[in-house]
Amino acid sequence: MVERIEVNLLPAEYRVHKSGFRLKREIIYPMLGVLILGFALFSWTIGIEARIGMLHSEINSLDNQISANKPVQNEINRLRSDRNVIQEKIMALERINVNREKWVRLMEELSSRLPEYTWIVSIKEEPVTPPILHIEGRTFSFPDVANYMSSLKESEYVSSVELSNIEQIDSKDKIYRFSISCVLNPDVNITVKMPVEENGVAR
Repeated sequence: MVERIEVNLLPAEYRVHKSGFRLKREIIYPMLGVLILGFALFSWTIGIEARIGMLHSEINSLDNQISANKPVQNEINRLRSDRNVIQEKIMALERINVNREKWVRLMEELSSRLPEYTWIVSIKEEPVTPPILHIEGRTFSFPDVANYMSSLKESEYVSSVELSNIEQIDSKDKIYRFSISCVLNPDVNITVKMPVEENGVAR
């Protein structure tokens, strides 16, 4: 078997060379990495957008539920407001009842300890802590004012008594005007007696 040997006798400038496009590995691998990274970023972006869309849908669903339950919430808020108003009224009535009881007992104390021929003209409460009563009265006997102050000091409702002023306003009838200040005892036990019902009848 004879092998054929081809010899190109044309000059080099006339020879036809086969041309081919070949990429080097230094170029192929980076380009392939960029393509893979781009695809991964594109997929990640698609996933994020899908997640955002789901969250927006959940928000819209919650907004619809809130709108549907808003009348119920408004009713709850109204009932709470009504309850607070009722509680404030109850507290105010309780304070009025306690204050009424306090003043009844104080008036009993102030009047029962008055000496003979001595009377009270006015009583004013100073809103401080503890409360102070400013009492103005009249008397025909100068020493009775001191006796009245000593008697008030013995009361459980009064912490201390001070004489503010005393003067004679009628020399003919010998009438004296006096002013005293009583510091009330804030720790005195004033309880309101509630009516007891027996067989549906308050006693």
